[in-house]
Amino acid sequence: MQEEGNEGDQSATASDPAEEQGVAQAAPAARAEDGRLGFQLLRQMAEDLEQGDFDLPPFPDTAIKVQACIRDPNTDNEALAAIIATEPALAARLMRMANSAMMRRGPIEVTDIPTAISRIGMQMVQNAAVSFAAREAFKPPPGSPCIDDLKRLRSISIKVAAISYVLATQLRGVGKPEEAMLAGLLGSLGKFYIFTKAADNEELYSDREALDEIIADWHTGVARAVVESWGFPDAIAIAVDEQELRERDRNASADLSDLLYVGNLLARAGVQAAGYLGDIDALVRMGVSGDRVAEILTENEEQIESMVAAIS
Repeated sequence: MQEEGNEGDQSATASDPAEEQGVAQAAPAARAEDGRLGFQLLRQMAEDLEQGDFDLPPFPDTAIKVQACIRDPNTDNEALAAIIATEPALAARLMRMANSAMMRRGPIEVTDIPTAISRIGMQMVQNAAVSFAAREAFKPPPGSPCIDDLKRLRSISIKVAAISYVLATQLRGVGKPEEAMLAGLLGSLGKFYIFTKAADNEELYSDREALDEIIADWHTGVARAVVESWGFPDAIAIAVDEQELRERDRNASADLSDLLYVGNLLARAGVQAAGYLGDIDALVRMGVSGDRVAEILTENEEQIESMVAAIS
């Protein structure tokens, strides 16, 4: 797993986003020292991850019902709408998505759930349910020290999802746009997990250097464990696990991990920073220049911001 810069720091400059991200090979066990505030948590996480015995949050019931309905070949929009209507927060999110600049077709505003489903499609309904599920599964108790961190993290992860979606609509061979958004929404689950676990230890949470190191070393592997436990496809699990791999085979086909790598950089550094990415492996694999990526995202800035607002 790879190192990443401080999650709370969104002030990266456009000089070299890849360096700002600090993505590099890490050796978690070698860097942990007995006596460090985070060592006990790190050791327990390592054991749990190795044994596949993580104390993972369950996928919320409403999201499970939405997924089951979508997978049912005999389902229809009315049946799915009935499930969504039982969860007002999810219904509101779905309506915002349907009326966002990215999804809206013409001047007509959608005002009912079945029409919203028809407009955005089943896969995007699942994405809305996943966004809702992530918020519900990692909801901290009132007064928790991690509330502000999770709020910032949600904002970034949703922007990664929107950027990944837009790039997938404009570039060939990098994956389906809906899957790209789904991977973006799930990519930060490891950080959500670690933040919420660490928040139980006030002393550890106040030592941001120790906490940031644990997050950098472990969040991608934890994210994969959560994604697998929630039953998502292997391609999504692999993408979230490999989302920070900077060095990749340039001759191989692009995949969702490449989109997430670029999306993570630009969600923090800004879309114009794409022009400074040079010929990083992810862009070479996707067959696109940094300048072209900046052009695509600038042209679709309104759509990206509308989708971020809809999913948030």
